[in-house]
Amino acid sequence: MREDLTVGIIGAGPGGIALGILLARNGFRDFTIFDREDGVGGTWRINTYPGLACDVKSHLYSYSFDLNPHWSRLWSAQPEILKYFERCVKEQGLQPHLRLGTDIRSAQWDDRTNRWRVTTAAGEHHDCDILVSAVGLFTQPVLPELIEQEPFTGTVMHSSRWDHSVDLSGARVAVLGTGSTASQLIPELARVAGTLYSVQRSPTWILPKPDRLYTPRERWVFEHVPFAKKFYRTRLWLRSEANISVIEHGSEKTQEFTAIAQQLLEKSVPDEQLRRKLTPDHPMGCKRLVFSSDYLAALAQPHVEVLSSPARFLRARSLVTEDGTERDVDVVVCATGYAAADYLGEIEVTGEGGVTLRDVWRDGAHAYLGMAVPGFPNFFMLYGPNTNVGSNSVIFVLEAQARYIVRALRYLRRKRRSYVAVRPAAMADFLAKIDQWMQGTVWTTQCSNYFRAANGRVVTQWPRSARAFWSMTRRFKPADFSFASADRISLEDQPTAALGSQPR
Repeated sequence: MREDLTVGIIGAGPGGIALGILLARNGFRDFTIFDREDGVGGTWRINTYPGLACDVKSHLYSYSFDLNPHWSRLWSAQPEILKYFERCVKEQGLQPHLRLGTDIRSAQWDDRTNRWRVTTAAGEHHDCDILVSAVGLFTQPVLPELIEQEPFTGTVMHSSRWDHSVDLSGARVAVLGTGSTASQLIPELARVAGTLYSVQRSPTWILPKPDRLYTPRERWVFEHVPFAKKFYRTRLWLRSEANISVIEHGSEKTQEFTAIAQQLLEKSVPDEQLRRKLTPDHPMGCKRLVFSSDYLAALAQPHVEVLSSPARFLRARSLVTEDGTERDVDVVVCATGYAAADYLGEIEVTGEGGVTLRDVWRDGAHAYLGMAVPGFPNFFMLYGPNTNVGSNSVIFVLEAQARYIVRALRYLRRKRRSYVAVRPAAMADFLAKIDQWMQGTVWTTQCSNYFRAANGRVVTQWPRSARAFWSMTRRFKPADFSFASADRISLEDQPTAALGSQPR
């Protein structure tokens, strides 16, 4: 084995950056972070739509090892968040390890050399001992099926690829979708558009977001008082953990949040007919929680109309919904989310015996601790299956996973091993626990969301607290892994039977 393991990381978003920093701090120097964009930040670089901000408070949406005393407000907007991650990369010296503008399309395991070969869209090859996917959930936009009955002469764009050259002043704009993106976009567009249409399949529960600027005194304390920002971040974390029961169907916390959302709706929307349109028929928490204090009020403005039927057709200058409603529009904005359950997006990953990860995941994505899959040695994931926390910061989970991967690589280095693969038994045991914990959660109710695979299995969500995830990942367990290629795992050992136990 070479003295230093070579590590390839796909994705320079929050996960890939965290792993790069922790690798460097633990003496791993030979690693490369690939990203198809021209800079770091992941979703915070790709998305630039008006109103974009985080729905986790700024001090919690940051690394524990690189706290930022300079956050301007409780919930920071996209430019400030991107600036934070760019600063982390610069100050931690990651620039030499970046390979930007590099679109990885495939990764193949070589049984002879026990190494991975990744191939770019340009046909270049790069080899590494360890491969880590840090592509995240929100990379593959979903566009609605709009049939052009006539060539549309306006503009259609997905929120993730915002076209800032389009002048929206006085325009007739239709926004498709009612999730977190729409809740941020619509108040901003309502300020400039002549007419705005909110086109919804179904409404969603909205919780208030009492954002404000930090005072100069607060910012001075964060910067100059020892441990102040750490104490504050811990308090935010504990508050988030206290809300974990919101994922339990019918819990007191769910009822409490529902009452708060109903009060906000009644306060923001005086018109009873519009309130009925905006009242969900699904339980609180079965979709992603949406926080906004101005979204509902924006929908109640005279020049804004809510259309409670999905968009179906485009004509030359108009949009037609499923129920036949037609409205003249200049711009159609698709705030329709991402194929979050389709992990790895367009990247084809081929493991031992020429088997692809897509084949192994035909009944839904799964991974041990959201990181490792039998039959794919020396391969880890960040923000993999069943790691999306329901009431805390994903940065906390990404950091826990990055630390776990570093512990695994330190073990390989110490034992002078060049091969590591999770055992099928460990995978099956973990899936059985996920299925057990998933019972009783609001995500298993009959509710349309991005959490499910095509067969109905919940594959994105972590059904316990962030503390529980940290506890399960704080130590690397060698007994759950094989360390010699002679122990190659046959596909017949894959734990596909365990995938059928969730309600579909």
